[in-house]
This record gives sequence, structure tokens and C-alpha cells, in this order.
Amino acid sequence: MIGDKQNQNVGSNGLALQAARDIHYHGPSVTEIKELCELFLEKNFPILRQEAIQAAQQQVKDFSVVLEKTLIENSADLVIEKFREPDVQAAINDAVQACARKGAKASPDLLSNLIVERISKQSSDYKDIVLNEAIQVIPRLTPNQISFIALHNFCASMVIQGLSNTRQLEDMGRKVLAITENGMNLSDSQKRHIEYTGALTISSISRGDDIYDLLAKGGYKYLHFESGAQFKAALTHSAPSFNRLLAAYDKEALSNISLTSVGQAIALAHLSSAVGKIDYSIWIA
Repeated sequence: MIGDKQNQNVGSNGLALQAARDIHYHGPSVTEIKELCELFLEKNFPILRQEAIQAAQQQVKDFSVVLEKTLIENSADLVIEKFREPDVQAAINDAVQACARKGAKASPDLLSNLIVERISKQSSDYKDIVLNEAIQVIPRLTPNQISFIALHNFCASMVIQGLSNTRQLEDMGRKVLAITENGMNLSDSQKRHIEYTGALTISSISRGDDIYDLLAKGGYKYLHFESGAQFKAALTHSAPSFNRLLAAYDKEALSNISLTSVGQAIALAHLSSAVGKIDYSIWIA
């Protein structure tokens, strides 16, 4: 479910977020984050030739900048003391090693989103395990595969509440299409590889569910369409970007695919870059 139902409060950890004003952040400084990332690189990465060392160091530095920026943007929802936990530092180490090896191909923005979620106030033992595993899986996926996962999660599991007509779905559809379009038309081999990583499962039995019918009678029932065909016709006319997402879902036979909790975490990290802050606990609880 996507909606304006999340509140941000200042806790005793000294974080404060003021709407339309400066963000006051009292967690680790950018220098401390950079030093932590460099320490993980130094202690855990194999010996490399000088040019490779320089490349790895620069890629880790770039990641530390992204991580610090993401921490500041989400500061009101964090428990900074969690940085002291060995399990959290191990998760950061996994992200550092991935970025040192692959740079931008390791999706540092998604890794940063998951680390921030890992130290958020909305945590549980189960959710922490899922997020740790997602951090390990992301570097094993291509950007197209990550977009494919996000496309599935958005179409199958997210509903926008409080709309009065389908035209209002177009803005969200346009935003999500921009970050998932490259995940359409994946080969079966790539889908099987995603399954191998543990992010999804593929059923050998075709379900043949019509996504338009499911949504018209389910999550968007409140818009009062009598059938999936009517819902599709309305989207084609008034929300073409949103309709294209659902059309891709049908074309790719995504109803035969189920995301694991790890796949959902990866999808949410990617989708949050387009739709804003997402409450992971709706899906991972």
C-alpha cells in the first residue's frame, strides 16, 4: 500500500527533521563514514595491483558519499546507536566489498537504502535478517534484473489508495516506469538467475491470472469498475504509463513468479528512489 500514512518523530538519539528547513543530523560524520568504509576495504580486500587499488579506493569513497547523503535524508527515522552493532557493521562491510569490486554496477544507492533501513526505528529480528541477505544479493544482479523485480512488486503488491479516478494513477505510473522499463523483456535465463540468487521463485504451472481483473476486483475495487476489461480501457485512455506497467506484467507472465522476502526488500529499495519513503514492514513483517 502506498499512502501518506507515515509520521517522522524526533527521538532521544538527537535526530531532528524540520519540514522545508535545514536537516539537523547528529550521526557519524562524512569523514567517519569514509574512514569506516576505507577500514573495511583495507582489512578485508585481497592485495591488488596499484591501479586496481586506486580504482577500488575511489569506488569505496563514492559509496561512502552516497551512504552519508542517504543517512542525512532519512535521519529522522534512524537509530544511530545501531552503527555500533557488529551485525550492522558486517552489513556495511558487505556493501563496501561489493562497491570496491564493482563500483556503480554494485548499485550503491540501493545498498545505501538498505543500510539506512537496517538502522531505522522500524526494525525486527526477521526484517534485519532479510535486509542483510538483500545487501548480499544486490551485487549479484544486473540493473535490469533489479528493475524486473521492482516491476513485479509494484504491479502485484502495491495499491495506491484514496484516488477518485484512474487519471490520478498516471503520475505514479510515469515515475515507476522510468525506473523499471529496462527490466522488461528479460530472457528466461536471466529470470532463472534471479531465482538462483534467492530473490524470487518461478512456478512450473501457469496460473494465467489477469492483472487487470485482479486489481479491478481487489486493490482498486474502490474505483468501482465492473471488470478488468473496463479497468484496462480506462487506464489506456487516462493513465498510459500505469497501463504499460500492467501490460508488461501480463506479457512477462509475472503471475507465475513470486518474490521472496529478499526480493521484496530489493524491490522496495529500488522503488523508493521513485515513489519516496516506503514502509518495508507492510511487506516484511
